[in-house]
Amino acid sequence: MSKGKFIVIEGISGSGKQVTAGIVALHKALVELNYDVVECANPDSGRAKELGIANVLNWPFGKDIHADFFLEGAVRAEIFKNVVAPALAQDKVVLCKQSSISSLANAWVNGHTHHFDTLRHLEKISRGFLFNKEIYPDLTIFFDVPADEAYERIEDVQQVHHEGGLDYYQKMRDFYLKEIPRWHGVRIDASYSRPQEQITAEALALVKAIL
Repeated sequence: MSKGKFIVIEGISGSGKQVTAGIVALHKALVELNYDVVECANPDSGRAKELGIANVLNWPFGKDIHADFFLEGAVRAEIFKNVVAPALAQDKVVLCKQSSISSLANAWVNGHTHHFDTLRHLEKISRGFLFNKEIYPDLTIFFDVPADEAYERIEDVQQVHHEGGLDYYQKMRDFYLKEIPRWHGVRIDASYSRPQEQITAEALALVKAIL
């Protein structure tokens, strides 16, 4: 392996089962191929342990999307500096469970479309832009779960309700589909009817193609 690779696995709310299973399988397969692998995840309130701290200020995610965006940017900057950059410098493969698109998508579906270019710029800064250390994905894999299936899993099974109902999930999926070309992105059909082994095999083939 000539240099480290940064690979992001993305998915809308309700695709967590497929995304998590995909990362676990990819990690295992890459280790078996003798690659050194490091994992990191989207900078929300549940990822504080990656920074070696107990929590992220017990942050009340969801109450203020603007504040959420700033906090995610700050935490992302720390993760990229302390986890991603060192791993890439050591020629490792970094598997990231969601990242930049996730933050942008949450802002978009919650109606913060005015001055969206400013949010893009802030997100870019969180990855090292302006500091001559910008990190960009070598590959983004979008595990595409249909909006109605995602809605059923989150709203009906987990009883977590988003204002806007099914339309919330459709808007998020539409945003992802338009956004992934910016991020060296490839879509994989991750419908519940598809075997997880088949989904993982497609993802592994994409990863192996850039290694």
